[in-house]
Amino acid sequence: MDEVATDYDERIREAREQDSLSQEDLAAELNEKASLIRKLERGDVLPSDGVQQKLERRLDISLVEGGGDSDTEWEGGDGTTTTLGDVVKRKD
Repeated sequence: MDEVATDYDERIREAREQDSLSQEDLAAELNEKASLIRKLERGDVLPSDGVQQKLERRLDISLVEGGGDSDTEWEGGDGTTTTLGDVVKRKD
């Protein structure tokens, strides 16, 4: 999975509160422990890939840093690997 956003704890808490769910209710819906939700919202632990997917699906949020499209600008048009020489223009 992609890198988890630095403010993942706030995103989880705000989305949960917006849905009027308690930490216990959210945990029950995700089949996880309420203590895990508390730790996530405090920023004590990072979500595992599985928990991250459950949270994103249930709360309709993204816990990933940035837009995730940053790699596409470096892809070659013909599917080949782009090298530094393809990007840099030399001054002779």
